[in-house]
Amino acid sequence: MKHRSKPERSRKSKKITAFLSSALIVAAALIYMVFGDQIAGLLEEYGLDYSKLSSLLTNDVADGELEVHIIDVGQGDSILVRSKDGVILIDSGPNSAEENLRAHLNACGIKAIDYFICTHPHEDHIGGADMILNTYEVGTLIMPETDVSTVTVDKLLDALEAHEVGYESPVVGAVYTLGDISFTILAPDESLNDGGNNSSIVLRLKYGSTYFMFTGDAEAITEQMILDRFPAYQLKCDFLKVGHHGSYTSTTEEFLTAVSPEYAAISCEKGNSYGHPHRETLNLLKKYGVTGDKLLRTDTMGTIILISDGSELRVES
Repeated sequence: MKHRSKPERSRKSKKITAFLSSALIVAAALIYMVFGDQIAGLLEEYGLDYSKLSSLLTNDVADGELEVHIIDVGQGDSILVRSKDGVILIDSGPNSAEENLRAHLNACGIKAIDYFICTHPHEDHIGGADMILNTYEVGTLIMPETDVSTVTVDKLLDALEAHEVGYESPVVGAVYTLGDISFTILAPDESLNDGGNNSSIVLRLKYGSTYFMFTGDAEAITEQMILDRFPAYQLKCDFLKVGHHGSYTSTTEEFLTAVSPEYAAISCEKGNSYGHPHRETLNLLKKYGVTGDKLLRTDTMGTIILISDGSELRVES
């Protein structure tokens, strides 16, 4: 693949940038020291938690913790996973949310992404993929091979060609590691690799003794193939990213029984034309105890952050 060299700044410009950065840090610290209580009070008045905002602005992840951000990208998916060991991005939302996604990643101080996983070639999952490849240092892109040709797919492929990024097609059973993080590819089956929902990459991520299931838009047929291939103990998870934005075409009772999550998240847009999440899915989740503060929705909550200390999960927003 082609590698495009980056122009080097002059020493003078670097010194100026370093000076300005230092000045901004000092200014921010002074503002916090003088006005911290007032800022916190104002945010509290509007229902915002200053401690959460502050933790984002530090661009840091606590030692021994894993963060999972279900980013509000409207009617689409984008999930940021990060720890001291590195960064994984699963999907990049629709084109319309590209700037929101960039703003969130920048607020978190993201400069490099170790694994960028594009679950399947639908615009609401890969709309921002070209922006990701053009903006951040990406180590490896994992994406199903596809014959689908759309403007969005073509922009992704052009960006991939323009940068020094490794590419891998998903293989069922393959295990990837990133420090203390590991994840296993559960789908797609090669027979379903047609660019549709059932070509979605499904993966199970492990951190300590906590497990996360990320499903893309995989529907009932893929869920059944996973159940046929993997024993239930290899599917149990603390968290489930509900398939296909909460559509009734995904999240069968048998699959939900096997995963048996404590928490589940649905990524969809408020008032979307598809009626997501569907009542059938919500009722099934409720039947299995995933309701109330255990059911997380971007259409009602905005961006959601879960944190694992390796033993337990907690929701920060």
